[in-house]
Amino acid sequence: MDRSHYYVVYDRDGWKIQCDGESSEPYESKGEAFKDAVGLAHLDDRNGREADVVVQCEDKMFRPEWDSRRDSYPPPLVPE
Repeated sequence: MDRSHYYVVYDRDGWKIQCDGESSEPYESKGEAFKDAVGLAHLDDRNGREADVVVQCEDKMFRPEWDSRRDSYPPPLVPE
């Protein structure tokens, strides 16, 4: 099955959502970007395409934070 991967990343302009080679406009906070990334991923899931959200942490490593196969929508917590 096809699967979407949404990445919440930080660059010099702020937090952005990246998916399929496209980047969003910058967000002021990681929490805002995460919330919208999960919303987009949830829409994909409702349209038959599983999705997940991976967030860049302070140590520059990426960690999975939301997966349409196992996590509720909306997510209960926003990663710090």
